Amino acid sequence: MFGNSRRRSGEDPPFWRQQAWILSVAFIVGSVLLAAAIGVTGRGGASPGSTTEDEATTPPVPCASGVPASPTSTLPPDDLTWRVLESGKRIPVSASSGPRDADAHLLRCFAHTPLGAVLAAHVVPTQLGERGWQATVHHQVMAGTGRDVLAGRLGFATPGTGGGHGSYVGYTVVAYSPEAARVRLLVRTTAGQHVATDVDLRWDAGDWKIQPSRVGEVRTPSETVLANAGFTMWTK
Repeated sequence: MFGNSRRRSGEDPPFWRQQAWILSVAFIVGSVLLAAAIGVTGRGGASPGSTTEDEATTPPVPCASGVPASPTSTLPPDDLTWRVLESGKRIPVSASSGPRDADAHLLRCFAHTPLGAVLAAHVVPTQLGERGWQATVHHQVMAGTGRDVLAGRLGFATPGTGGGHGSYVGYTVVAYSPEAARVRLLVRTTAGQHVATDVDLRWDAGDWKIQPSRVGEVRTPSETVLANAGFTMWTK
């Protein structure tokens, strides 16, 4: 009778005690925990200071409307200062004419005036060469084929490069209306020459934005100028 109560030597143990079943359960539990960890940490591989796609496309707070002191003047504003970007490039900024909203990677909200267009023509194209250029492209460049081409080209560039940029020394407003503007920039190259280049802008969604060409250029090709006649010079 003792033989009936004892497990026969060839009988398999219950499935929950079988080694293969235990290993399978452990594998499934481990996979679930790993997936949960990835979901919590998100894009952990992003480099410090980089701009993710979600950050670049998140709509910014609308620009607050302001009343400029002189809505038709193109002279340098009294509150002009120079901001040094991470790459070392210098751009003119003004609390009254813009950019009024300036975070780490997005300088925006320019006055709806000729001078606001002038400052945007300096600031936005320069920002395209810095880290965080994705947000600049998405929010400060007019949508279309040109913007798509520009974004594709910038994706292969190294932000902060371009030591031959030179320095901004003057400008002139070639054309202006409340809807569009063309600004000519005077740049002194690292070799000491003066060149001029044009930037086209459009007033869109409460701010000045760059209108690129169909091939993704935000400035016209530079032309050497022999004198600074006809330009308003920046005061340093």
